Amino acid sequence: MKATVLRALFMWLVLFIILQPIFTYIDYLLDLQVKANTSYITQKAATEGMVTASMRSEVISNLRAVGFPENSIEITSSTEMILERKQRIDVYVTAPRVNLFPYNFSGVSQPTRYYGHGSIMSEYLD
Repeated sequence: MKATVLRALFMWLVLFIILQPIFTYIDYLLDLQVKANTSYITQKAATEGMVTASMRSEVISNLRAVGFPENSIEITSSTEMILERKQRIDVYVTAPRVNLFPYNFSGVSQPTRYYGHGSIMSEYLD
């Protein structure tokens, strides 16, 4: 009986040790997806001079496709009007971070959101 209980507890520990790197990699990929979409919308905003509604909806649909809830994705820009050439455009994309880690070994709390920031000079011409 004692051996069975110890074996069962040991199997949970082994399962946890095996799954932790997989969870870490999934977390990394989700973070990378937010940053890639931030870079994408920033580059598209340069030619338009601002972040348009169609760009926002495209990035939201991209992030929704990988599992982020649509209503919790926030896309903000430094401007709501068209910026002329050689003016800086800042774009921020945030999405909720899924808690994939069953136990936090460090005393530091994990961030609650994925965050992407991109800046580029406007290339808009009349």
